[in-house]
Amino acid sequence: MAASEALQHGLVSRVCATKETMLAQGLELAKTIAAKSPVATLGVKQFLNYARDHSVEESLDYAITWNMSMLQGSDMAVAAASMLQKSSPSFGNLPPPTRSKL
Repeated sequence: MAASEALQHGLVSRVCATKETMLAQGLELAKTIAAKSPVATLGVKQFLNYARDHSVEESLDYAITWNMSMLQGSDMAVAAASMLQKSSPSFGNLPPPTRSKL
């Protein structure tokens, strides 16, 4: 499938004329994603990986459970405050993963 056809069918969001343009636009997208809440970014990644191998119903249940547990942290308050103040949010880092010894 040609890139233009993939764009027409919504499989890609844009097509670049040169490698340099593609790299520049890719870096801009990476900067945009990096400025978002790390909790939300991780959640989207985990949800997409989960949804790939599960039914729509199971995936929606997973998203509901994940949102209830993970979106109660400070990132929601930081995002809301920065939106009201029309400023850029400053999110903290994700805590290191822990592995239970149970």
